[in-house]
Amino acid sequence: MNANSPPEYAVRMENITKRFPGVVANQQVALRVQAGAFHAVIGENGAGKSTLLNILYGRYQPDSGRVFLHGQEVTQSLHSPADAIRNGVGMVSQHYALIPALTVLENVLLGAEPTGFGGVLKCRAAITRIHELANQLQIASLDVNQRADTLSIAAQQKVEILKALYRGANILLLDEPTATLAPQEAESLFTLLRNLVEKGTTVLFVTHKLREVMAHSHAVTVLRAGQNAGDFITAETNEAELLHCMIGARLNSAGQPLIPFGDVTETEGYAGDTWAATRPAVSGSPLLQIEGVTVRNSRRVEVVKSATLELMHGEIVGVAGVDGSGQRDLAEAILGLQTVSIGKIFLEGSEITDDTVAQRYQKGVAYIPEDRHRSGMILDFSVTENYTLGHHREANWGGGTLIHPPIMTAHTVAMIQQYDVRISELGALIPARSLSGGNQQKIVVARAIQSAPKLLVACQPTRGLDVEAARFVYRTLEQARREGLGILLFSLDLEEILQLSDRVAVMFNGKIVTVLPTAQATPEEIGAWMTGAKAGGTEA
Repeated sequence: MNANSPPEYAVRMENITKRFPGVVANQQVALRVQAGAFHAVIGENGAGKSTLLNILYGRYQPDSGRVFLHGQEVTQSLHSPADAIRNGVGMVSQHYALIPALTVLENVLLGAEPTGFGGVLKCRAAITRIHELANQLQIASLDVNQRADTLSIAAQQKVEILKALYRGANILLLDEPTATLAPQEAESLFTLLRNLVEKGTTVLFVTHKLREVMAHSHAVTVLRAGQNAGDFITAETNEAELLHCMIGARLNSAGQPLIPFGDVTETEGYAGDTWAATRPAVSGSPLLQIEGVTVRNSRRVEVVKSATLELMHGEIVGVAGVDGSGQRDLAEAILGLQTVSIGKIFLEGSEITDDTVAQRYQKGVAYIPEDRHRSGMILDFSVTENYTLGHHREANWGGGTLIHPPIMTAHTVAMIQQYDVRISELGALIPARSLSGGNQQKIVVARAIQSAPKLLVACQPTRGLDVEAARFVYRTLEQARREGLGILLFSLDLEEILQLSDRVAVMFNGKIVTVLPTAQATPEEIGAWMTGAKAGGTEA
């Protein structure tokens, strides 16, 4: 290639190695992404995908290896996200980085403020440019003066993309871009990304959803245990080949290979891509009763409107809806994190409407929060300290008046073994932030289940998890359900709702608009209720 010819690759990473204390996240990894391509990076939790993206974005520096952008080596000059942005690289993380108290305009301009003579902020030109980009992204209705914390998750993500493009990004990195999006929102996002690719933007995205890979990517790089496991042209491969490449050969208790898709395997409990557990009929008195519950937010707007729902012992009820339809507010009202304005909540016939969070916990209410970083863990605490959170007053967990570290550690070691938490040789004492997202989530799930609750409110329990980790969570919830636990499952993943639930409650605009037995529900029908295409009262 001569000096005047265009570079073959927008991104080229050669022999990248990155170590953390006790962990080799990337080992001699190579990544080549053609300019203007839609390129996927897949692998199990802990395979090194996010680490690789963070190296490319300048958050981490590799211990060894070389990084090239558009044919130019940047290894020695890529020391921060600011360096990456100057090189045309933008990133949208799984945990969005918008500042909640700032407006859309302030978030987009932060760090890239256009100023004139004397440092005067040139807002008019910036707003014009933002609206031009918003029109390209098909979000023409965007209000630049709206606070970020009032936006839906899908809108926040689009603002993050807009922010990257405003800074001149021609290489866009996305980490689990659809982890918190409803199916319609995910499709809208991919339409947006395809439009960017057609205009010459290179998109590199990490995902666990193989169907997204097959439907939207041009090429795929597979990582396993921090190393390259394969590179594919998407049109020349299939889901089964990619999954086998991701996880390798898995053996059952008899040493025979498991087939992840296709036939039902004795330990997986899946037929094809669908949960195949047999659900016994539930009976008896309700575990949870929600009667005419209305919740108002801080601006006195009704975000949940006269919601009524029952949950039985040993039942999973999925709550589906487009993001922002009131699911989070209803979950937090059940937990005591939001105040019920009108209506009542009963647990085993006893009213808990005015109980505190701690009182509900003592009565058997457990919680898996949707955002493990913000609400589920303290990342600088050790694995042991995080696992003990909420149980720190219980002597049998090593808590009480005095903390008993040996008891706490013993509990944590047992949990690590039972839940197959992939951890370094430093064990339970390492900071939680050093674990992959999937292993962090296993700790959050284990902490909730091991508290022996009666009711589990599970919000996005498999967000950002790979196929194997998600299946582990499914098996864990199903086993707990068989033992009598009632589970209220809030998820934006409609497939997950249908796989796990006995019944599906659909929320639209703050209301529970229908409740359907899963056996009678179809994605098309639920989607119609979710988007308001159907309307009516609650069905039995």
